[in-house]
Amino acid sequence: MKQRATIVCRMGTRILLVGKTNSRWSLPGGKPDAGETFETAAMRELMEETRLQAIGMQYLFEFAGTRTCHHVFAAHIDERDTPVPSNEITRCTWAKVTDISDLDTSVSTRGIVDVLALDRRYDPRVQTRYQRADAFVQNLRDALQDVRLGGWTTALW
Repeated sequence: MKQRATIVCRMGTRILLVGKTNSRWSLPGGKPDAGETFETAAMRELMEETRLQAIGMQYLFEFAGTRTCHHVFAAHIDERDTPVPSNEITRCTWAKVTDISDLDTSVSTRGIVDVLALDRRYDPRVQTRYQRADAFVQNLRDALQDVRLGGWTTALW
């Protein structure tokens, strides 16, 4: 199974998606270079694909797709920075969490967003779009201990 560092960047209730020419939208990321940790790969891939530099990076969970195991990280970025497509990436967008199921995204991207949008207070089959977006933001805040970077790993660069 392929191994990949995958990054979630959040701005309000939107997340950063990237795409190559004639491909589906996906979360930024890629495979680690030889001897590189997944965290370092996540920071490098984010910079290479979007020109965004992570201020902090937090490991969230592992997500097994059909052929790829995603090591999912949340990146803390300066909200004043704008992603710029770079290298093989030809487009970047901030997509609403509630619109992910309507976009042409990779199956793994949808799955990772679904995991982050789970709210244990509600049956996921009847969860409203608002509840999904709220749960997504709250789950990331909880995992990242939000503002003060408590529990975050500071960027290595």
